[in-house]
Amino acid sequence: MGHVVIVPIDGSVHSHQALYFAVTVAKQISGKIVIVNVQPNLFTPNIQRFVAKQEIHTYLQELGDEILNKAEDLIVKESIQMEKVFRIGIPKVEICNLAKELDAYSIVMGSRGMGPVKSAVLGSVSLGVLQLAPCPVTIVP
Repeated sequence: MGHVVIVPIDGSVHSHQALYFAVTVAKQISGKIVIVNVQPNLFTPNIQRFVAKQEIHTYLQELGDEILNKAEDLIVKESIQMEKVFRIGIPKVEICNLAKELDAYSIVMGSRGMGPVKSAVLGSVSLGVLQLAPCPVTIVP
């Protein structure tokens, strides 16, 4: 399948900077970029009393698609193969599972995302991916 560079995207400036860097990496290795957005699972029993599971899924899918499409627009002029993946679950777990499934060359991600702790040196997702990743991880400041 060639070399795959996975770029988790959450709509933050950090994730977009990581994407630009990943384009450079993918070009160097004649690889392709897979951008992934993971939305946290909202299917709690409490929520399901008020909203149908399908409606929640549709809502999360729309959020994810919007974020992925915006990221795609940023690199649409680059002559590079690209694929978009949307998942629901624990971001660090889904990102690393995807890396395993695609036998990824590397994961390139921003140092921190849209999380509540803006001052954290490294976002909790970045840290989690570093610990679980099956391949090299590049953290872009």
